Amino acid sequence: MNSSTPRQNNDTLNSEAALNLCQQLWQQGGLIANKAALLLATVPALKPLLQPIVHGAEADTVSAYSLTAPLLDAFNELSQLSEWQLALLGLNPAVRQHWLSLAAARCSEAGAINDPMVLVKLIQQLGNASEWVLAQLKNSDSSPQIIAGPLAQTERDLLGHSLNDNAAIPALCRILRACHTLLIVSEQNETPAPIQTVDITAKQLANNWCCGRLLALPITLLNEHSLRPNADWLLVSRPGHEKVPLTELFTQQPWLFLLSLIIFVQDAWAAEQHGGLLLTLPAGQNAFAPGQINVAVQGIEGDEVSLGSLAEFIVLLLGELNITLYPALDANTEIFNRLNQTLSPLIAELLAKKIWRFIEVGRGESGHYRIHTSFSDACYSLPLAPLFSYKSQTLQRTIKQLAQNCYANKKRAANRINLQGSSL
Repeated sequence: MNSSTPRQNNDTLNSEAALNLCQQLWQQGGLIANKAALLLATVPALKPLLQPIVHGAEADTVSAYSLTAPLLDAFNELSQLSEWQLALLGLNPAVRQHWLSLAAARCSEAGAINDPMVLVKLIQQLGNASEWVLAQLKNSDSSPQIIAGPLAQTERDLLGHSLNDNAAIPALCRILRACHTLLIVSEQNETPAPIQTVDITAKQLANNWCCGRLLALPITLLNEHSLRPNADWLLVSRPGHEKVPLTELFTQQPWLFLLSLIIFVQDAWAAEQHGGLLLTLPAGQNAFAPGQINVAVQGIEGDEVSLGSLAEFIVLLLGELNITLYPALDANTEIFNRLNQTLSPLIAELLAKKIWRFIEVGRGESGHYRIHTSFSDACYSLPLAPLFSYKSQTLQRTIKQLAQNCYANKKRAANRINLQGSSL
């Protein structure tokens, strides 16, 4: 027994160090390579769930790792950072084993109760992780018991309860469920292809918007989460951009660049006279402080199909680009409303800098946003011309194709409904 104690203590120390690194991973959106190596030594299954980042000419050497969508989604599924830390640590089978034993003992306990719904509810809370627990129960060599594990004190420090406590049953189920989801993704995925560090010189600005990148939420939303995203790895809004050239502004303010690119695509599309993108303001709102901007696509014949709010369209667009919001947002009405409100001061800044302009119409009708004529001219002249022509073609094409595809899909759906109605 004494011979196993140092090993157990060492494992506990490694686990505590890994948990601290998981916290840093969340707060910064990534880890430098040497810290990531320490974390991966304890949790090797994390590697396919991290985005490698390289720097310039040193393309063969990973300098950092950032979060990916599955890890951000897992955080959304859990109730707090501490549970997410433990879920990541649970990707280590040696750590997970005790938690599975606890869950199996809880299921045995629930099965002995006269009310079958207690067991049903427990299985529902475990989700797909219930298959792990079932295998544990079928294992004749195991005798699950509700006892404290080697990380009991750490669990108490993080959760307020150790996972063998009755009060921790919901957290235990959530953590195992998240572990199962992440492990499936880890086993099915290879490590993502490396991406470059963020270039702030404007020479490679469009390249920053690549598959695998994280886009930090606008500052007002980001501050609510007490996060400190690393601007070398993530697209992060930087302070102090009031009086800088547009090329510098767009490197410092990714949200302003994205919104400027959307309005540029709208203008270029309108010039083709084959339909276009509409950004309208519901009647009664202030153009400089919009609660919500609506996005629609106008067909060649003048018909319009709504694509929802600007926030919804941007979230769809980022999905097409395989760029993930950090932290991730649940796709629901409340979240979209908050994101739309957060975009409001950015719209005011675009109007003040004469990048967007607002066109009023008749009373009771929706006004709309267009590109400002001075900004439109600037996009076709140096120094902006390269950025808004060949350097951002992929981004522009994705914006237009997304709008066209949404338009086509909604038109087809409407036609099917009309056909069904006419056949009744």
